[in-house]
Amino acid sequence: MNRYEKELQAIDQAMLEHVKGFEDIYALETKEDRKLTDDERLEVEKHVKAIEVLKGEKSEAEANLKTVKDVEAIGQKLGPSIPSIQVGEDRSERHVQSMVAKSLGEQFVSSAGYKSAVNMYRESGRLPQGFSTGPVAMDMKGTLLEGAGGGGGALAATVPQVVPGVVDKLFQKLTFADLLLQGQATTNSLRYVVEGTATSGAAGVAEGGLKPQSTLGLTTTDEPIKKIATSLKVSDEMLEDAPAIQSYINGRLSLFVQIEEERQLIRGTSGGNEVQGLLTSRSVPVYAGGTAAGNRAVQLFKAMNGLRGSAFLEPDWIVLHPTDWEAIRLLTDTAGQFYGGGPFQGPYGSGSNLGASGQVGGALDSIWNKPVYVTGVIGAGTAIIGTSSSAQVWRKGGMSVEVTNANEDDFLRNLIAIRAEERLGLAVYRPTGFVEARIS
Repeated sequence: MNRYEKELQAIDQAMLEHVKGFEDIYALETKEDRKLTDDERLEVEKHVKAIEVLKGEKSEAEANLKTVKDVEAIGQKLGPSIPSIQVGEDRSERHVQSMVAKSLGEQFVSSAGYKSAVNMYRESGRLPQGFSTGPVAMDMKGTLLEGAGGGGGALAATVPQVVPGVVDKLFQKLTFADLLLQGQATTNSLRYVVEGTATSGAAGVAEGGLKPQSTLGLTTTDEPIKKIATSLKVSDEMLEDAPAIQSYINGRLSLFVQIEEERQLIRGTSGGNEVQGLLTSRSVPVYAGGTAAGNRAVQLFKAMNGLRGSAFLEPDWIVLHPTDWEAIRLLTDTAGQFYGGGPFQGPYGSGSNLGASGQVGGALDSIWNKPVYVTGVIGAGTAIIGTSSSAQVWRKGGMSVEVTNANEDDFLRNLIAIRAEERLGLAVYRPTGFVEARIS
């Protein structure tokens, strides 16, 4: 019996004596058929107060006893002791080392830190705040691994740490729609008037002479609003168990719709369910590359200059495939110098673009002083040079995401269908405001 068990036994005995004390007083009151005297009342109160004090001491002693037992149990739970060598057993050096090696529990309970903890509890009844046994050296024989058969499976974390969120699959940056005008459609079809031909008859005229006539050829174009949509089915349980997953799914479905939007705005087929793209039967001029084959930078400049000469427009931007932009950006002269500047130098090996820190400023990708936007949708070997005012994306409302279980037998199967969709059309006001350049 340890100190705390003896202390608890003494407290229980004292409490019984105080209980018997006030019970005797009440028994005498009943026997003599009278009320308690003032002295008897004071005696009863003393017994009651003493019992309350003893209750507090008992609670503290019980807590101390539990703590000591918990500390002593730590070593026992870590593993059983290894039996000693018996007469007649293998006494080889390896076998002896294996048998005399202490278990984890034995090493812990025999450590100085453990003994210090037990002594503190036995002497003072408590441990100081923030107490630690300090590092306890454990003698491990062999290799300790977390995997099966490695001996350390019991020490491995059985429940993995869960990183919140979902690691998204990356998609290219969507830019093409932002290069054009934007508008909100109110019906399912757009109608706009395009100036087809414009012949100027302006000339010098003598006094009283007949004024020459100019001609304008106007045509009406109707542009249908088309729908782009996608859907996904998930279970009720999935949404109940992981509520955050719905916002993730909604965002991904919207992104899928936007990726298809970019493809259709550039190359959507005409006459079907798709938005008719800029490069599909829109009469956009084509520059075939000409005699500058092999130098994409020169081809781009000639295509830009053709836009200036025929449509009287100054290009706003250039859209390129990543492969074509790589070939242009890494162009070098016969000395191996980059025309656009190397990774650590200014343009063409000079320091004109170096800042005060000696580093090249992080400017937007550009060529011939025009911003370059890179997308894989356009396809290698093709570039679009354009002006933003020559076309407009019209949207009927915005992106919508809806959820329902009233689809097929989804209700019976506890499934939910999530749908993302948008309606839009592309109005190309001035096809000559763009050039489809074939570069190589």
